[in-house]
Amino acid sequence: MKQIKRGIHFLFVSLTCSTSLLTFHACTSDDVITTTVEEVDDTDFEPTDWTTITHSSDVDPNMEEVFDDNTVKKLEIVITEARWQSMLEDMTETYGAFGAGAATRTMNTKEGSIFVPAGVFYKGLEWYRVGVSFKGDSSLQSSWQNGILKLSFKLDFDLFDKDYPQIENQRFYGFKKLNLNNNFDNKSMLRENAISDVDKDSGMVPSYTAFYKVYINHGDGTEYFGLYTLVEEVDDTV
Repeated sequence: MKQIKRGIHFLFVSLTCSTSLLTFHACTSDDVITTTVEEVDDTDFEPTDWTTITHSSDVDPNMEEVFDDNTVKKLEIVITEARWQSMLEDMTETYGAFGAGAATRTMNTKEGSIFVPAGVFYKGLEWYRVGVSFKGDSSLQSSWQNGILKLSFKLDFDLFDKDYPQIENQRFYGFKKLNLNNNFDNKSMLRENAISDVDKDSGMVPSYTAFYKVYINHGDGTEYFGLYTLVEEVDDTV
């Protein structure tokens, strides 16, 4: 009987050790362990910076504030790490790997890049859950495939007001939509401004423009992305 018990005990110990070894081997193998990044529920907030003049749709667009062409202003966009990653993944799906070069050009059949909610900061004030997406067609594709992360952006200030009722009819000094152009293939950075001036001189209604230094915080701290041209959206206030 004692011999039988010793045998059972030895078998149990052997199986336990074997299981432990297998578990250790599995954990130290080259298998990729996938982790899921969960988004934080960000619907519970109070728009404390909201004023009628700066945020509401009850005022006319403030051209002098937003499109002052005598000053280079600063704009900061804050996007969660997970949402920024989803934007990059969408670009990879559409145009291939970042920096892959022109040889991998693909036909973009999508209507546009995805929008994500983000905070936009200007002069110490925040605009809440602003819809932000990458903007462009051939210029966007060329920038991405040449490894240029200074991409153009589109801002839609009340795109997500169904998800965040606090921002219903949110505006940026009267503007609902604005474009941040990266001036790709435009070394002088004056093309958009020159076109606007020509339209004005010709008696046409122009899209107003102004220069902005753009900073992006996508989870690793604030990063300077470069000098952009802010352009008035044609189907908004032009």
